[in-house]
Amino acid sequence: MLIIKIQTSIRIANMAQGKNKSFSLVAASDQPDLIHEIERLAEKASNHAGFSEEERDSLAIAVTEIGNNAINHGNKRDPRKKVFVDITTKPGEVRVVIRDQGPGFDPEQLSNPLDPENLLRESGRGVFIVRSLMDEVHFDFSKGGAETTLIKRKKS
Repeated sequence: MLIIKIQTSIRIANMAQGKNKSFSLVAASDQPDLIHEIERLAEKASNHAGFSEEERDSLAIAVTEIGNNAINHGNKRDPRKKVFVDITTKPGEVRVVIRDQGPGFDPEQLSNPLDPENLLRESGRGVFIVRSLMDEVHFDFSKGGAETTLIKRKKS
């Protein structure tokens, strides 16, 4: 398997909230099972957070989209470039950070997928969909490449 590192660690929180878990993965962009592995870790995190089926599905769609963006748009499937995934979970919340080694992008320059001229385009809706599914989405380009942080919280 070409996955360089999958690390699972359990940390006991010093608060009454219970156990926190973190999952990390680093893999080459051309790893055929990379998206499946990201989805698998997100599912484990969703289960730990106590998410409903709808919340699990929302997180799965978001990590799949951002993972594919990192592989295809950021790293351009270059086997020399890696995708870094860190997932932290605690009861009721999952935080996913996906980073690539590409040139980065300006999320404000993305086309509006609801504009009539964009409605029939094959691509360009991913970030829009992810923003609608997550409680928070943050982009950071200070470390080289694009780093996307997704936060999903359990509904009360």
